[in-house]
Amino acid sequence: MWLYRVLLALASPFIARRIWRFHKRYDNYRVQEALGNWGVVQADLWLHCASVGEVLAAKPLITRWLEAHPSKQLLITTVTPTGEEQVQKWFAGNVQHRYLPLDHKICVQRALSQLHCSQFAIIETELWPNLLQVAKAKSITIQIINARLSERSAKRYEKFGCFSKPLMALPDRFLAHAEADAKRFRSLGAKDVSVVGNIKFDITAPEDSEVPVWREAIAPNHEFIWVAASTHEGEDAQFLEAHQALRKQIPQAKLILVPRHPERFDAVYELSQQQGFHTARRSADQLDTWAQAEVLLGDSMGEMMRYFAISDVAFVAGSMIERGGHNPIEPAILAKPVIVGEHTFNFADITESLIHDGGAARVHSVSELLEQLLILQDVKQRQTMGQKALINAQSNQGALARVLDYLKI
Repeated sequence: MWLYRVLLALASPFIARRIWRFHKRYDNYRVQEALGNWGVVQADLWLHCASVGEVLAAKPLITRWLEAHPSKQLLITTVTPTGEEQVQKWFAGNVQHRYLPLDHKICVQRALSQLHCSQFAIIETELWPNLLQVAKAKSITIQIINARLSERSAKRYEKFGCFSKPLMALPDRFLAHAEADAKRFRSLGAKDVSVVGNIKFDITAPEDSEVPVWREAIAPNHEFIWVAASTHEGEDAQFLEAHQALRKQIPQAKLILVPRHPERFDAVYELSQQQGFHTARRSADQLDTWAQAEVLLGDSMGEMMRYFAISDVAFVAGSMIERGGHNPIEPAILAKPVIVGEHTFNFADITESLIHDGGAARVHSVSELLEQLLILQDVKQRQTMGQKALINAQSNQGALARVLDYLKI
């Protein structure tokens, strides 16, 4: 662990800078909690969700757990204030929230000395060495839910076996996506690994009265809409280029552009305007102005399902660059045809299964993206592809019940 401590010390200035940014930008960010000043916390289950994506993934799990244990106390931790916003939006008054302490031993020890809880579950594979060590020393049972490990990440861990093997041995149990993930965890030293599937498949299309309102606002004449979801730097220009070419053949086509990180909202808005698009912002422009927009900037948090719902086609970004792609399950559950780029190693099994079953298509360039969008302007084509995506997603459901069995109090 000495190597980790050295790296943590070197990273401290950058961590401090991030905390300061959170503090300046978000009124709901409580620095004292990140430093370990939690106050006394009594909980039956502690669930960690790093940010918005993990909170969304855990939403059905949290809901079901609260229904099954109405008299029990649930603590949810997040790293980001945007994650905390979603916790309060969905579960205010029903759960306790704290910010995860920085992974400096003194911060972790301070927080956990005030915590009375015997069970700790982490959504996704977010392994903080000091946090796990201190929790283990307090005899807290640690389970990793929705545990996934790409081949690429596994190879990185293997290079530092003296670090990764003790780390992987700390959790009491890994609840893995698939057998391929389980094998990687076992090879790296994990003691107890069970394959339960992915709880993200167990989401349902929410009843949302705003969906028809938004759809009418942006496409009053039934215009073709596609969404580029969770984009990263280096991708937005490609999507805008594809949209420019698309509008030459479908002049009324609309693009919803949703950057992954809030700090990029302004830059992407400026880029869209520079490319000559009439661009509306979800955060600033009224619904009655959206119809005139050629691009809608989705600069809001926690509304991705709504963006998918009002679109005809969904591009799951992070895949046109070597970021590894994001989760394609949400649009599939909504029966939307899915398009991805070349780089999907973060969700390789899920993506390949969708492509194999005809619910998704892979493109390698802007020209291929344009070609796919033109194919999917046909209503029958996209309905057929969307139904195949939905069938694939539904066939993978069931993980939620299996995870809840492991979380019995």
